[in-house]
Amino acid sequence: MIERFLDGLAAKMEDPDDCTYMTVVIPGDLDPFERHYRFSVHVDAELRLAGLGCSVGGGTLYYEPDEDDPEDEPEIAYCILDVDAVDVDGVRALLRLDLPELGAPDGTLVQFGPREDRFDGTRWHLDEPRSIED
Repeated sequence: MIERFLDGLAAKMEDPDDCTYMTVVIPGDLDPFERHYRFSVHVDAELRLAGLGCSVGGGTLYYEPDEDDPEDEPEIAYCILDVDAVDVDGVRALLRLDLPELGAPDGTLVQFGPREDRFDGTRWHLDEPRSIED
């Protein structure tokens, strides 16, 4: 019975072959499971349904500990969502709508090539020079 609703979705579940790598940088210390269920699954579903790409992973960026302080430990700076984009501008537009609804904090970045879109908690600042490298 459910198969009739799934007709045409199999192709959308395939990862795209010809795509551009993008990153979504979310400030703060999110547990990987929280990052996945709060952001990744929603972003991936939206991108696939829209035919714009997919989000199939992520990671964590750390502040480096002070080499001169043996007790200094790495501190989490950002959580990362990996995005494979078929249409970079389409992905950027979709993420500008979805990320605030998902609770993305001030300082969230959508990075593409040497550029990024930055969310200030209220509005997006578009096509700025990239502020951090992953």
